[in-house]
Amino acid sequence: MCSPNRRSRWWSWPTVGAPIVETRPFYWLGTLYLGIFASAVAFTCYFAVIRAVGPAVAAYSSVLTPILAMLLSTLFEDYRWSWLAGAGGVVALSGLLIALSAPRPATKSG
Repeated sequence: MCSPNRRSRWWSWPTVGAPIVETRPFYWLGTLYLGIFASAVAFTCYFAVIRAVGPAVAAYSSVLTPILAMLLSTLFEDYRWSWLAGAGGVVALSGLLIALSAPRPATKSG
């Protein structure tokens, strides 16, 4: 039996043709940026945050990712906020504040 990837290759080439390889320099510069800065540097910084505040608190930063992405998209891509997106951001931030302000359980020493 063929794997899904191999099966799609057999289907896509005859039906839509060979993949198109992009040749514009900005495409490749963007790919390099994503590989170097948006991945390697970001993970290195995230691991530094984990060392500084611990994995439990650092995990809460993932709640901010979609909100930050929408804010950046508003600045650079003219994203228009809907009431549902705004309400989702408020709910996410409220949940984050509740989670971060919850009392920590006491740990046993020794």
